[in-house]
Amino acid sequence: MVVATALRSEVERVADEFSGRVSVSANNLTKGERLDIRESEVFPALSAIKLAIMTELFFRIEAGDFSLTDKVTVNKSDLRLGTGVFREFETPFEITLKDVCMMMVVVSDNTCTWLLSDMVGKDNINGRMRSLGLNEYSLNSDLGADTFDEMEGKDIDAYSECSSRDFTSLVACIATGELVSEAASAQMLDIMGRCQHIEWLGRYLPLNQFSTEMGVEPTYKLYNKLGAYLHGRCDTGLITGPNARYVITVMTADTKDPTLMLCEHEGSRMIGRISKAVFDAWMATG
Repeated sequence: MVVATALRSEVERVADEFSGRVSVSANNLTKGERLDIRESEVFPALSAIKLAIMTELFFRIEAGDFSLTDKVTVNKSDLRLGTGVFREFETPFEITLKDVCMMMVVVSDNTCTWLLSDMVGKDNINGRMRSLGLNEYSLNSDLGADTFDEMEGKDIDAYSECSSRDFTSLVACIATGELVSEAASAQMLDIMGRCQHIEWLGRYLPLNQFSTEMGVEPTYKLYNKLGAYLHGRCDTGLITGPNARYVITVMTADTKDPTLMLCEHEGSRMIGRISKAVFDAWMATG
């Protein structure tokens, strides 16, 4: 594995301008080059943790416990605040398991997160990550009705935790078709490619979010899942283009920025700047 020395210096220079902590882990799947900065430190994982919930679901589907065509009934007691649209729906209503998973990732729906984490089990999710060698991952709450009671006395940002290297390892397994099965990996990657929030890792990249509507094949594509709450921002994903395929995770925490605005937050902009530096280094040279 080649260490991206020059790129590391540039990313460290950018990260030094952040008011809190920054962690980066990137893996160039085309050239075998890596970039790691504070990659083993545990950060708030926030909604990016939903990739692990999706992973456990697909393992259980592979085992025959569930099917993506299974129907799920959503009741009023299942509705959760925060991101998502299901909380606006009249209940009860029925939806397929595939669409629950899709909405959990694509619009980061917290109701869907609760439904799936309850279905597959928080301990099973954490155990699965351990079996994959992802030891810094921890889902500390399943977003059940008692979430805030469970987190009393703790930083609510820490309802889920992970390191950037664990996220990069997980996404790399999906990107290379090695997670669960080649077919399952392709399905998970397709879901990630539909994520409607690309404005952090993709903030300064030449992405076309409307390529399908325009009927064109995108030159560059982002498959990702981001997360945000009070003091942290993170984003993890696969970026593909003519010269390279690489996985990148950028996590931020302990910011002094008091605003909760997602796009303009210091952490959001930092993720974008680091992502652009990696893109310029790896996508230009392959």
